[in-house]
Amino acid sequence: MNTRKSSVSVVRSTYIMFVAIIVAWIAAWMAKVHLEKGIQWLGSSQGGFVYWTTAKIVIWIIPALWLLQISGRTIRDTFNLANWKAWLAWGGGLGALIALTGIIPNYLGGNAILPSQFSFSLLNVIVIAPVFEEFLMRGAILGNLQQGHSFFVANIISSLMFVVLHMPGWYFMGVLSENFVGPVGAFSIFLVSLAFGYATHRSRSVMGGVLCHFLNNLF
Repeated sequence: MNTRKSSVSVVRSTYIMFVAIIVAWIAAWMAKVHLEKGIQWLGSSQGGFVYWTTAKIVIWIIPALWLLQISGRTIRDTFNLANWKAWLAWGGGLGALIALTGIIPNYLGGNAILPSQFSFSLLNVIVIAPVFEEFLMRGAILGNLQQGHSFFVANIISSLMFVVLHMPGWYFMGVLSENFVGPVGAFSIFLVSLAFGYATHRSRSVMGGVLCHFLNNLF
């Protein structure tokens, strides 16, 4: 009975924390828009990278660490680096399949398959986003939700949350509506999120999700 109560409490706290994260994330976007009017550097690629990396550490990573703590798990448990064969296989395998949906059209269209030059935006897309988003969404939130739901249900819920996490950015960039009516947007992000969650689940390591996410973003 005590274990059941603890599990219910963990799941409830996870939902509440996610709402708090979204509110804070919206506030971060509002602050960015306001601060850019007086600090031009924040509008640059470097300034935006520094601002958003800092915001993600404060708004995503610190709460994720707390969510791990209340669930009784550790960072070491979550990354489970010793299980590298599994996360290379599942993360790499699923990530490669998803990557083909970008590689094949680019190849047939005569476009570059890989990025041709470094930028802070590229660093965010292929490093910061996969690591930070997966640690929060799969490592902390999906792992916590599994204490009260089956993996199937927890993966669907966390994937819907993953879409919601992107919505403030879409709104402030003026692309919210097109991400819900276009062929590439909310639905595709929901689908790849399910794959990230499955890679994490099967490899028993958030690194499965990170690798899958990395390959998806790279291509």
